[in-house]
Amino acid sequence: MPTNEALARRFLHVNLNSASLQATENLYAQRLGLSRRMLTEPGATLDGSMLGLEGEVRAATSFLYDARGGRNACALEVIEWTTPTIRPSSNSSPFRPGVRSAMFTVDDLETCSGHLREAGRRISDPVVGLISGRESVLTTDADGVVIELTQVSSEIPGALFSGIQILSVDAQATTDFMTAIGFEVLDAPATSQIRENQFVPGGGDDDAICETVRLALPEDREQFTVNVVQHPDTSRHPLPEGANSQGLYRCALRVDGLDTAVASLPKSVPLVGEPVWCALPGTKIDGLYVAFMRSPDGVVFEFVERPIKHFDR
Repeated sequence: MPTNEALARRFLHVNLNSASLQATENLYAQRLGLSRRMLTEPGATLDGSMLGLEGEVRAATSFLYDARGGRNACALEVIEWTTPTIRPSSNSSPFRPGVRSAMFTVDDLETCSGHLREAGRRISDPVVGLISGRESVLTTDADGVVIELTQVSSEIPGALFSGIQILSVDAQATTDFMTAIGFEVLDAPATSQIRENQFVPGGGDDDAICETVRLALPEDREQFTVNVVQHPDTSRHPLPEGANSQGLYRCALRVDGLDTAVASLPKSVPLVGEPVWCALPGTKIDGLYVAFMRSPDGVVFEFVERPIKHFDR
């Protein structure tokens, strides 16, 4: 098998550590049209060492999918931590490193924005979306995640989870890491002037020269993209740390075979610990074999053994 085919092929889910599973499901399901397809057994204990946490951990995990379903779309993996409790950040800067925002495409932006306003969310004036590259509006969820909403014609109902944005200390180092694990560059690195209100709703008109690059996995392509932005202020902030850190934290990527994928990684991408079996109590899946890596921005990526046969129609 060629090396590029042994590495990451598509996004499986993006992890959102939430202070309230119910509140998060209410927003993303009731207002954006996602639906829960799996929920782990509440209160079940797991070995925290696989996530860099000490002792046994307890958390409830809900997998939210848009209308395309589990075979065709990336899920939002929402975790409400019990032991340890969620780790809120005292740093509210929109430029701190890590996964800072998620993009959803909708077929009726005005109606979708109205639903979110009814839920008490503030909607920004239109801006050029950093993930979409087209006119968008921004809002935030209760955990501080910036949501970019962009209108795209579609026959599929509801919002479609279509991308994330990573704030990077060094865009080139992040690009090198991501291409080493299987990503392809869609838009080559470029320099542009970006305003603060493009990063966060209610942001000011101050602007900065930023480096940007857009990437995707081979089976996702334009369906799910990652926008990497190097802002001059990002290097002034510490990297995200802790699997229970509030907000978007970890990205799970499909590989056909975990052993082959790990063996295909260059030496520049060391694993965080050894590959492990991750149990999913209470779901239709007993568990999955996973291996963890950490990007230069502190974003945790995991290879998940999920052969293509599970995605055949």
